[in-house]
Amino acid sequence: MDLNLLRRMAKDRVRLDLVTKNVGIFRTELGGEIEFNMAGVKECINQPFNPYRDKILLLIDGLEEALGSAAYVGFTSQQNHPRPHVVGYHFFETQIGGKTAYFNIQLTVQNRYFLYSITESIRWETLE
Repeated sequence: MDLNLLRRMAKDRVRLDLVTKNVGIFRTELGGEIEFNMAGVKECINQPFNPYRDKILLLIDGLEEALGSAAYVGFTSQQNHPRPHVVGYHFFETQIGGKTAYFNIQLTVQNRYFLYSITESIRWETLE
Protein backbone atom coordinates (compact mmCIF):
# COMPACT_ATOMS: atom_id res chain seq x y z
CA MET A 1 0.00 0.00 0.00
CA ASP A 2 1.19 3.52 -0.86
CA LEU A 3 2.79 5.46 2.04
CA ASN A 4 0.79 8.62 1.30
CA LEU A 5 -2.42 6.61 1.60
CA LEU A 6 -1.20 5.06 4.86
CA ARG A 7 -0.40 8.52 6.26
CA ARG A 8 -3.90 9.74 5.40
CA MET A 9 -5.41 6.62 6.94
CA ALA A 10 -3.40 7.17 10.13
CA LYS A 11 -4.47 10.83 10.41
CA ASP A 12 -8.11 9.97 9.77
CA ARG A 13 -8.12 7.05 12.19
CA VAL A 14 -6.59 8.99 15.07
CA ARG A 15 -8.77 12.05 14.40
CA LEU A 16 -12.01 10.06 14.22
CA ASP A 17 -11.35 7.44 16.89
CA LEU A 18 -9.28 9.34 19.44
CA VAL A 19 -9.24 13.14 18.99
CA THR A 20 -12.93 13.80 18.30
CA LYS A 21 -14.04 11.24 20.90
CA ASN A 22 -11.66 12.68 23.54
CA VAL A 23 -10.17 9.26 24.21
CA GLY A 24 -7.39 9.18 26.79
CA ILE A 25 -4.95 6.50 27.93
CA PHE A 26 -4.55 6.58 31.72
CA ARG A 27 -1.02 6.07 33.02
CA THR A 28 -0.39 5.79 36.76
CA GLU A 29 3.13 7.24 36.33
CA LEU A 30 1.53 10.49 35.18
CA GLY A 31 -1.51 10.36 37.42
CA GLY A 32 -3.54 11.29 34.37
CA GLU A 33 -4.53 10.49 30.82
CA ILE A 34 -2.50 10.85 27.68
CA GLU A 35 -4.67 12.75 25.21
CA PHE A 36 -4.45 13.12 21.45
CA ASN A 37 -4.49 16.14 19.15
CA MET A 38 -3.81 16.56 15.47
CA ALA A 39 -0.59 18.53 16.02
CA GLY A 40 0.85 15.51 17.83
CA VAL A 41 -0.42 13.08 15.21
CA LYS A 42 1.23 15.09 12.44
CA GLU A 43 4.47 15.20 14.42
CA CYS A 44 4.30 11.41 14.92
CA ILE A 45 3.83 10.90 11.20
CA ASN A 46 6.56 13.36 10.17
CA GLN A 47 9.32 12.10 12.48
CA PRO A 48 11.76 9.79 10.71
CA PHE A 49 11.73 6.21 11.89
CA ASN A 50 13.03 2.95 10.54
CA PRO A 51 10.86 0.94 9.89
CA TYR A 52 8.68 3.97 9.06
CA ARG A 53 5.84 1.89 7.63
CA ASP A 54 5.51 -0.05 10.92
CA LYS A 55 5.19 3.22 12.86
CA ILE A 56 2.38 4.40 10.57
CA LEU A 57 0.65 1.02 10.86
CA LEU A 58 0.83 1.32 14.68
CA LEU A 59 -1.03 4.64 14.46
CA ILE A 60 -3.71 2.92 12.40
CA ASP A 61 -4.03 -0.14 14.63
CA GLY A 62 -2.51 -0.71 18.07
CA LEU A 63 -1.62 2.78 19.30
CA GLU A 64 -3.82 2.64 22.40
CA GLU A 65 -2.47 -0.75 23.46
CA ALA A 66 1.13 0.27 22.85
CA LEU A 67 0.74 3.48 24.88
CA GLY A 68 -0.98 1.58 27.67
CA SER A 69 1.79 -1.00 27.99
CA ALA A 70 4.92 1.05 27.19
CA ALA A 71 7.58 1.25 29.91
CA TYR A 72 8.01 4.63 31.61
CA VAL A 73 11.50 6.07 31.12
CA GLY A 74 11.48 9.53 32.66
CA PHE A 75 10.83 13.27 32.36
CA THR A 76 12.80 16.25 31.13
CA SER A 77 12.02 19.94 31.13
CA GLN A 78 14.67 20.56 28.46
CA GLN A 79 13.32 21.61 25.07
CA ASN A 80 15.18 21.98 21.79
CA HIS A 81 12.57 24.45 20.56
CA PRO A 82 11.05 26.05 23.71
CA ARG A 83 7.30 26.54 23.66
CA PRO A 84 5.66 28.72 26.31
CA HIS A 85 2.75 26.29 26.80
CA VAL A 86 5.03 23.25 27.39
CA VAL A 87 6.51 22.32 30.79
CA GLY A 88 8.44 19.30 29.50
CA TYR A 89 8.22 15.77 28.16
CA HIS A 90 7.66 12.32 29.61
CA PHE A 91 9.07 9.35 27.71
CA PHE A 92 7.74 5.81 27.37
CA GLU A 93 9.65 2.99 25.67
CA THR A 94 8.01 0.48 23.34
CA GLN A 95 8.86 -1.76 20.38
CA ILE A 96 7.81 -1.00 16.82
CA GLY A 97 8.79 -3.40 14.06
CA GLY A 98 11.26 -5.09 16.39
CA LYS A 99 13.02 -1.81 17.16
CA THR A 100 13.05 0.29 20.33
CA ALA A 101 10.92 3.41 20.03
CA TYR A 102 9.87 6.18 22.39
CA PHE A 103 6.53 7.88 22.87
CA ASN A 104 7.19 11.54 23.69
CA ILE A 105 4.40 12.84 25.90
CA GLN A 106 4.10 16.61 26.17
CA LEU A 107 3.17 18.09 29.57
CA THR A 108 1.45 21.45 29.17
CA VAL A 109 1.14 24.35 31.62
CA GLN A 110 -2.53 23.32 31.99
CA ASN A 111 -1.21 20.02 33.45
CA ARG A 112 -2.44 18.00 30.48
CA TYR A 113 -0.56 15.23 28.69
CA PHE A 114 -0.54 14.88 24.90
CA LEU A 115 1.10 12.36 22.61
CA TYR A 116 3.61 14.59 20.88
CA SER A 117 5.86 12.28 18.89
CA ILE A 118 7.23 8.80 18.33
CA THR A 119 11.01 8.74 17.97
CA GLU A 120 13.92 6.32 17.68
CA SER A 121 15.85 7.96 20.52
CA ILE A 122 15.51 10.39 23.37
CA ARG A 123 17.21 13.64 22.46
CA TRP A 124 18.23 14.76 25.93
CA GLU A 125 21.25 13.25 27.61
CA THR A 126 19.82 13.43 31.12
CA LEU A 127 16.31 12.88 32.26
CA GLU A 128 15.23 14.54 35.49
